[in-house]
Amino acid sequence: MLFLAYPNADLSLSLQSVSEKGEGWGLSVQDLAFYIAQWVPDASLLGKFSPVEVARAQPLPVRTLLATAGHDPLRDEGKLLAEELARGGTDVEYRPHPDLVHGFLTLDAVSPAARHAGDSLLTAYGVLLSHTAMLRRDRNALPDAPSGAT
Repeated sequence: MLFLAYPNADLSLSLQSVSEKGEGWGLSVQDLAFYIAQWVPDASLLGKFSPVEVARAQPLPVRTLLATAGHDPLRDEGKLLAEELARGGTDVEYRPHPDLVHGFLTLDAVSPAARHAGDSLLTAYGVLLSHTAMLRRDRNALPDAPSGAT
């Protein structure tokens, strides 16, 4: 079970939200480019390591809860990743938060909207984890011995 909050899923930084929300919302395009260069110094390899491209190439058999923020340069990447995962057969629950900024899960003490979104996401993740654990337990349960068997 994966919980992805505002993921950097397209390392090319080419989607519209990067230009729309790349300055003034807490996470800048310059910072993103710096971080990406630390992860993948050879720009020619960005496609190989971009989660969106990986999701296109092979299915991810892990249930996923994916959240995005509306005022985030990574917004479109997260949405695209959710779509690609679903297209590949992954069970994805996509939760956009149009009025919040990147990092809203850490803003719960200063923003009631962020606190509400975080509580809702973590509750949903807990429910999905519980459901997954119950399914796994049921699959691994030993069948009852036939009556009269010793």
